[in-house]
Amino acid sequence: MASQLRVHPQTVEDLSSSTAYFDEISDRVGKRFRDAIRDRLHAIAERPESFARVHDQQRAALVNGFPYVILFEYSDSFVTVLGVFHAASDQSGWFTRSV
Repeated sequence: MASQLRVHPQTVEDLSSSTAYFDEISDRVGKRFRDAIRDRLHAIAERPESFARVHDQQRAALVNGFPYVILFEYSDSFVTVLGVFHAASDQSGWFTRSV
């Protein structure tokens, strides 16, 4: 059974800036990025336990075709998406967000 997704407020900013970047490259690349994010979020909601734990209770899912990571936590009833980060960014900032 799929878990309900909740999104940390800063995740909206992460997605907005990342999507704008890819849209500037081309509308086609921006659409591919949005589709890849959507597909990965669906997979996270369906099988959150299948992704690697990277810090305490936080797990990470790589975005197919793009150098981005979706960081999330999950419980029995819901998944909280904590952020969408470029894989080469400073990882120390990744783990400061919490549910």
